[in-house]
This record gives sequence, structure tokens and C-alpha cells, in this order.
Amino acid sequence: MGNDKFSTGAFGDPKEKISGPGLERTIYSAGTGALAGTFYGACVAAWYPDPVQSTGKYGAIPGRTDIRALGRTILRPAMWFSLTAGTFTAVECAMEAARNETQDPWNSLVAGMAGGAVIGMTTGRPQIMGAAAIGMGALMTAVDMSGPKTVMYEDELEYKRKGLLPKQHKESDAVAALKEQFPQHKNL
Repeated sequence: MGNDKFSTGAFGDPKEKISGPGLERTIYSAGTGALAGTFYGACVAAWYPDPVQSTGKYGAIPGRTDIRALGRTILRPAMWFSLTAGTFTAVECAMEAARNETQDPWNSLVAGMAGGAVIGMTTGRPQIMGAAAIGMGALMTAVDMSGPKTVMYEDELEYKRKGLLPKQHKESDAVAALKEQFPQHKNL
């Protein structure tokens, strides 16, 4: 891998080298997914002012939040996020080990399809699972091929973000002519 079209992103920037044991990367990704899922579940639980209640064997007291239902509301997304992130990373590490290619969009394609299939499993419908797998695989391939940069002309972006204006603004000739023609608006 060196000067082929896959070793740089879409804008010619070098790709990040990801290294480390696959198990360590997978556990880290699953943990990060669990944290993101916990945050998402907590936001879902806090979004509605109604109490989170369960029905069934452990009936809830009306008007009060049931701790088991709250736990399910928060921990279910944590489990799915963790499973999706862990599956993606585990499959990507397995692809890297099997193909001996670390900077290849095929790894991201297959891993994205596995992660998308896990996302689609939440619905229990095989058509949605297949569509989510194809969509996530395509998205992860596009992200991998584009590289870490998102703009082609970074200098122009930096000027837009942090560009300094001159201390004395220079007006165009057209504005100067209008100010001479309408002196009452000279100080605008």
C-alpha cells in the first residue's frame, strides 16, 4: 500500500493508521457504544414528562416511575449500541487479519454490513435487516474512502472560520459613489 487510490482519502490526505490488538479495539468500541446507548436511553427516558411504567407481573404504582421499566428504557439502547459497535469492530479486525490489509475499503464495507445487520435486527424483519446492512456498508465505505478530512480546500475553510478583517474596511467604488450621491446616508 502506498500510492494506490485507496491509501489516501478523496482529497489526497493520508488515512489514519488504526493499530492495536483486535480484542482490545473491540472491547473499547463496545464500551463506547454502551456509553452512547446509555446516553441515548437516558435522553429518551427524560424526554417525556410521563412516568416510565411497566405492566405485567410487577405492576406499577400509577403516577410513579417503575425502576425496572426505567432500567429497560435506558439499558436496551445501551445493549444495541454496544452490540453494533462491537460487531463492526470485530468484523473489521477479522477482515484485516484475514486479508492482511489495514487500509482497505472492503474491510469497512463488510464490517458496515455486519453492523447494519445488527441495527436491522432490532425490527425483527429480514427485509429491513438486509436494507440496513447494505446502507450501512455503503456509508462506512464512503466514510473510509473519503478520509478524515471533509473539505478539499482547507485554507479557504480556515479563512472562513478564523479570517481576519482589516482594521479599516475598504468600501467598493460603487458604495463610495452612492454615499457621495446621498450624503445623508454617509455614516451608514
